[in-house]
Amino acid sequence: MKRFIHLSDLHFSHKDKTQNEIYFETRQTILDVLIKIKKLKPEPDFILVSGDLTNTGDIKSYQVLRDIFNQINIPTFFALGNHDKRSSFNKVFKKINSKKPLFYNQILEGLNLITLDTSVPGKISGAICDEQFKFLNKKLIQNKNFPTIIMMHHPPMFNKKGPNWISLDEKSTNKLQSELEKKEILAIMCGHIHINQTNFWNGIPVIISNGLYSTVDLLNRDDMVILEGKSFNICYIRENGIGVSVIPLKPKAKIFRKISLKKLKNLN
Repeated sequence: MKRFIHLSDLHFSHKDKTQNEIYFETRQTILDVLIKIKKLKPEPDFILVSGDLTNTGDIKSYQVLRDIFNQINIPTFFALGNHDKRSSFNKVFKKINSKKPLFYNQILEGLNLITLDTSVPGKISGAICDEQFKFLNKKLIQNKNFPTIIMMHHPPMFNKKGPNWISLDEKSTNKLQSELEKKEILAIMCGHIHINQTNFWNGIPVIISNGLYSTVDLLNRDDMVILEGKSFNICYIRENGIGVSVIPLKPKAKIFRKISLKKLKNLN
């Protein structure tokens, strides 16, 4: 059984960066999460970070973020979101001057990871370009003997009547559905909407992480109410599919009681 971590929506800003909104202590949150991850036994096989790595896409924030993640010795894979800037990410993480989308393939001990770049410069909504669809098709065929996880920031469009900004556009969604039909897709890992949610889209689990920044009050239908709420996912790949446990971070829950592991093992 493989176990991995799913992070999303870090919205990191370095300490010298002025934000025009509430400061959510993103640096400390990331450091706290990495401490928790390092304490897990056994150690996770890898970490997926599904976009909105920074809040404004500035060079210094990517530099600090890179240095933070370099503190752990766990393979970590990044996707870009609508708050990211390709040129800044490529300069810091790949050491190249390029505005090329970030998409790639990685084989992880019998698992086929395909990362797509759904960000569209200047837009909140997402799309997938033709170049990436050709790449996706090639890697699905090339690695057809492996189950596939797709990581991308925007989820597919589940409801055509929903707001445009919350997902991929309809054209990309339809083409993605066509490309993934009859393929062994274990899950699609996403972020973007700041809600913990799992949808079965054409039979594929689409796992959306709330992320490390804030969450949304789903009970308020009149306005978008942004709440304190941060979490990450521990994911398990089993023979019969994928399992996800949401780990809440903030607001911190009150402890009511502790039960020893020995006692728990002896319960019937």
